Amino acid sequence: MLSIGRFILVPKQIFLKAVSTPAFGYREFRFLWIASLFNSVGFVGEQVVLGWVTLELSGSPFIVGTVLALRMAPFFFLGLPAGAVADRVDRRLLMTVSSIGMAVLGALVGGLIFLDLISIWHLMVLTFIGGSIRAVNNPARQSFVFDVVGSQHLVSGLALVSLSMRFGGIVGSISVGLLIGRFGADAAYFLLAVSYLCSAITVQMIQSRGQSAPTSQQTLWENIKGLVRELRGNSTLLMVLLLAGAVEVLGFSHQALLPTLANDVFNVGPEGLGLMNGLRSFGGIVGIALLSMMGDVRRKGLMYLVVLHGFGVSLIFLGLASSFHMAVAAIILINGMGTLSDILSQSLVQTAVANDLRGRAMGSWVVAVGMGPVGHVQIGALASLLTVTFALVTHGAGLLILGIISVSFFPRLRKL
Repeated sequence: MLSIGRFILVPKQIFLKAVSTPAFGYREFRFLWIASLFNSVGFVGEQVVLGWVTLELSGSPFIVGTVLALRMAPFFFLGLPAGAVADRVDRRLLMTVSSIGMAVLGALVGGLIFLDLISIWHLMVLTFIGGSIRAVNNPARQSFVFDVVGSQHLVSGLALVSLSMRFGGIVGSISVGLLIGRFGADAAYFLLAVSYLCSAITVQMIQSRGQSAPTSQQTLWENIKGLVRELRGNSTLLMVLLLAGAVEVLGFSHQALLPTLANDVFNVGPEGLGLMNGLRSFGGIVGIALLSMMGDVRRKGLMYLVVLHGFGVSLIFLGLASSFHMAVAAIILINGMGTLSDILSQSLVQTAVANDLRGRAMGSWVVAVGMGPVGHVQIGALASLLTVTFALVTHGAGLLILGIISVSFFPRLRKL
């Protein structure tokens, strides 16, 4: 029997230190923090149950990678228009409506499983729709952090939101894994629906727009063209986005292989898969703790490049892990590096543009994240054709090479 208590210990001191930071002193930010926690229970929990149900229906790591890719594919296509919309309307409204939409989808999938009507094509279609809704939610939520805490506390605010998402990820992963094992995947999806609904309710408690960009009088297409012009003239922004996309393809794609590792390699079942995903969130908390101990990071670009090297090495470690305990350690390292990568790239993107472009800038970051499906499909294909070890080591080596090239050829980024 797998013991969760042996592996999970939420560091109370990290939370206490977080709530004492200036960013947490803003009332609106505290509600955003809670809403993000509920949102992450659903988002990370869905990763567990979706991967498990897909593997049960198909038995193929490639199909699992494809379905998880459909979860992120809309980010690539909808990131820019979603960011433009976030610069035109009340971001609180976008967060509320999108959370309700994801709650409805979770309940629908749960109902199909309960009635024994679920099939792969249902998962593909509904997962793609859910990804489209999340593509709207993401730039609104991330840019709203700046709205509430301003540029002075931006890194701290982004780190705290990331922390709330990691706490929510632990709850979602472990809870979903246990629910699948004891009651079935339908119960897990119903839990996701409730968590998204709680997120929507919490967002409604936010009263102020903060420092939101002024409502744009331009059309949606003119807003997008404005971002394109910014990308042409802002080489720093373009550089960070290209790296973020490459990191998504090479680094975060390892998530597609976790169901196969749990079921076929280490034989730990759905509870083990939930634990592995929970430890992803725990690794993120460790990364945030390291960032908080460093205080105000002045050389964000240089630190970002260092993180890329650590990300690659930890992926190789996971690929070579010969036991579940070694895999656990690797997953913690991987997601500590991944969390730092996300926070640093988001802060670099938002500080590289003017206030009225922040929603669109985060939309472009969402587009970069939308490159992830390429990595999910690729790593799933490598694992199916060759081995899981080969797939993970190849992606880790690619990320390590990317870090080396970036240090050598992007001197401007090192100085940021």
